[in-house]
Amino acid sequence: MKNHLRSVCASVCLFFVLGSACLLPHAARATTLTVGVSNMGTLLSAAPNGQPDGILGAILSEIARQENWTLKTDLCEWRDCMRKLRAGELDLLPAVSLTPDRTTVLDYHQTPALQTWTQVYTRPDKQLHTIQDLDGLRLSTLASSTQYSYLETLLPSLGLKTHLTPSETLIQGFQQVQAGQIDAIAADFFFGNTMAHQYGLAATPIIFLPAGLYYAAPKGRNADVLRAIDRHLSTWKADSDSVYYRILTRWDSSRARPPDTRAAPEYGLMALAAVGLVALLALACAGYTRRRARRQTQHLQAAEHRLSTVLDHIDDLICIEDQDRRCRYANRPFREFFDLPATPSSTTFNPDTSRALMRVDGISDAELQALAQGGSIVTQEQRPSPRTGCTHTFQSVKLPLQNPDGTTGMFCTILTDITARRQAEELARHNAFHDPLTGLPNRILLLDRLEQTLPGARRGAGCSAVLILDLDDFKKLNDSRSHAIGDQVLREVARRLKEHTLERDMVSRVSGDEFMVLLTQLGPDLETSTRRALKIAERLRLVLASAPLEPGDQACVFTASLGLTLLHPGGTTAGDAIREADLAMQRAKMLGGNQTVIYDHTLQADFEQRLWMEKDLTQALNTSQLAMHIQPQYARDGRVTGAELLTRWTHPDHGPVSPALFVPLAEETSLINHLTYWSLGVACQALLDLQSLDETYPISINISPRVLMDPGFGESVRSLLKRTGAPGNRLIFEITEGVWIQDVDATVQRMRELNRLGIRFSVDDFGTGYSNLSNLMRLPIFELKIDKSLIRNLPDDPDSIAIARLILAMAEQLDLWVVAEGVEDEPQAEFLARHGCDAMQGYLLARPMPIDAWLTSIRQRRTGRD
Repeated sequence: MKNHLRSVCASVCLFFVLGSACLLPHAARATTLTVGVSNMGTLLSAAPNGQPDGILGAILSEIARQENWTLKTDLCEWRDCMRKLRAGELDLLPAVSLTPDRTTVLDYHQTPALQTWTQVYTRPDKQLHTIQDLDGLRLSTLASSTQYSYLETLLPSLGLKTHLTPSETLIQGFQQVQAGQIDAIAADFFFGNTMAHQYGLAATPIIFLPAGLYYAAPKGRNADVLRAIDRHLSTWKADSDSVYYRILTRWDSSRARPPDTRAAPEYGLMALAAVGLVALLALACAGYTRRRARRQTQHLQAAEHRLSTVLDHIDDLICIEDQDRRCRYANRPFREFFDLPATPSSTTFNPDTSRALMRVDGISDAELQALAQGGSIVTQEQRPSPRTGCTHTFQSVKLPLQNPDGTTGMFCTILTDITARRQAEELARHNAFHDPLTGLPNRILLLDRLEQTLPGARRGAGCSAVLILDLDDFKKLNDSRSHAIGDQVLREVARRLKEHTLERDMVSRVSGDEFMVLLTQLGPDLETSTRRALKIAERLRLVLASAPLEPGDQACVFTASLGLTLLHPGGTTAGDAIREADLAMQRAKMLGGNQTVIYDHTLQADFEQRLWMEKDLTQALNTSQLAMHIQPQYARDGRVTGAELLTRWTHPDHGPVSPALFVPLAEETSLINHLTYWSLGVACQALLDLQSLDETYPISINISPRVLMDPGFGESVRSLLKRTGAPGNRLIFEITEGVWIQDVDATVQRMRELNRLGIRFSVDDFGTGYSNLSNLMRLPIFELKIDKSLIRNLPDDPDSIAIARLILAMAEQLDLWVVAEGVEDEPQAEFLARHGCDAMQGYLLARPMPIDAWLTSIRQRRTGRD
């Protein structure tokens, strides 16, 4: 009878133990500033006076008070706030978590303002205990949030078919859960608790995604503000009596803690004791008659059987051990995992009457002592499976099972397998800091490593360097052979870079075909470090260029442009170092690629000049800043045989800007199109003005290869000639030799299309390029212009004499008109005239002048003759 009593008590106890274990949550994981404020409840809100309120608002207001800042509040929904921040319409936005994508457009301070996590909320009638309970349910979270991105990866990796629904606002999501349109919502803990109370929802034990919250600023702005925030937060967090903790206390920060998973078993034990007492009384009453005892025995055996069946069909691993740590009972999942025999005694739930199976070492000596004193233990632990050899991670709950007299005789271990969840979390964490294509660290991880390296460089512990490597013409491979082939190339490049750098260095893929390498411990001084860094950069460049990459069935050779900057005592910040290396890499690109450039301060000056030139040239179009000058060309007998139009830019602040600076810049952007069509319009008007003065010589203008090969260029020129009435046969388009290198046939077709409008072509800067005679003969060329670099040393330099005579002889043979540009003295002119040059252009004969000035001089000459 005693055995029956104890058995029933143990059965009931375990039912309640399992119930309490299921309820346990899993382990969780003087300046004016325009500040964006969203309604986030306790976390962030706006006070009646319009100032930022809530925890983060109060912290910012206190910093602003001490720093003498003026805060101007912009109330907006979260997505609008983020859009305004990226667009630079806000100076600061609180409650922003740090993600890889955001760091490319936003700047953060270093010390988190607050630590938070995400929690799932649902209606009180819906029981959700673990993340697996979300399978098949409708789960909402804020669109474009970190929670949405995290769940989008995590849920499928766990095999859960949860319907993830984005909400425009979190308030909308809470309203949908309240109305039954959505089953649950995942939200930040601070905001979620406020909204859950307002909409009658309950917080579940499902907690994930611990994160730091920051104040964020637009990229490159308000660095001093972020530094001030960091300074205050670091000081306040180190002082438990600071205003920071007073603010947290005022907003009841005690609610900002995850549930204490260790407390639940204690409540379970109280319930267990009560139930045990009730069971004992019931059995005592039943002992008055044998007949009722037999009936109770039958009920007990049936209950044991039912309980054993239930325990064998749950996923958790359950084991009951005695004080000698021998396994008295194990359910089927436990036996299968630890490869225990399925003996008859193990299939009936009665730990007192069943014989011991074996020792399983489930409870350690230290844990046994704590459990014997009535405590409980909730931990995570790893257990290897003897059957499979694989190690699994478990959420472990260990509880004492008390006898009716209050003594502890048995101990229960309940293991919940969370291996898949941990693996999914590790994968998500890895993907957040690594490039999924190459497996290399991404920009975020490299920035973190760079921030750790900088203090050592500043202390003089040795120099380091940042190297940025960008593949030359990689886009052409993607366009011509597919992105899949491009991905193979990037993986091979990553492998070679990793193979030819040291373990202490870090190779990272930061974007597209751009890689970054952090080189550390280069040497004790700047000179030694620079020499070693350049040697490594050259080795990496040759590693890529020397051996062909073989994606698919066709090998290809890639070169790379490399930019290098040194980190040394007195150096700059991580952001400055990356910017310097990037500027050096861009200069390597401009110099033709396949080379390494090390940063110096002239690159910064050139970059800043390039920035204001590109911006101001756009504004200068169709204004008086841009003007067209004309430089006449003279025949050997002194007659004007033609003229060239030259663009001049007079900047209101910088004065005259050399065409050698702004024309190449226009070539790299769409500005060259606007500049060319403007030049054509001026040329047509000049032809009409000259025609009215009976001047019928042609005018030459420079045409960019990019514009010439534009599909609509021919039709645009036709329309312009028709609209203005200008004679197309007196227009000469000057092109460079490189225009036909890519596709000779296409170039010939375009030139003949323009020939039909009367337009003729001149090869500018002839003699300095790389054209061959066969290509030259195929093209409908009218004129050759000898480059001024070949005229400069005439008539004294033998090489210049030989080249000039060769060009003139070839032109005569091909019946081409020849113009020599850059003629500056009489000996040059005499030599060219003596050897048959058709026309000359240069300062000796006439300097470039405004078109109106040239027209005026023509009128004056005609008046003088009259």
